[in-house]
Amino acid sequence: MSLLKWALFWTIAAVLSIGVLSYIWFDSGLAVWGSNLKFGAGLFFAVALIVGGVLTTDKNYKAKTRSFYREEWSFICLLVTISLFGISLVFS
Repeated sequence: MSLLKWALFWTIAAVLSIGVLSYIWFDSGLAVWGSNLKFGAGLFFAVALIVGGVLTTDKNYKAKTRSFYREEWSFICLLVTISLFGISLVFS
């Protein structure tokens, strides 16, 4: 359940921050906001790949003293990616 809470938090934070930045810097149209959401989803996908790749080194994998694991954060970023792409389809 914690994964879904984190994914929901990051999705809401990304939608609100992308919406505010779109309104300030670009146009306030929904099409622009939708395309910016797709860009944000691409960034979250890149973060998921980086987190899944960087934290799989032997040194980091053996040190399991963290309160989170790389699989969890990669999955959270993938859930945020899917939800941002879904929200952007509504605006397209």
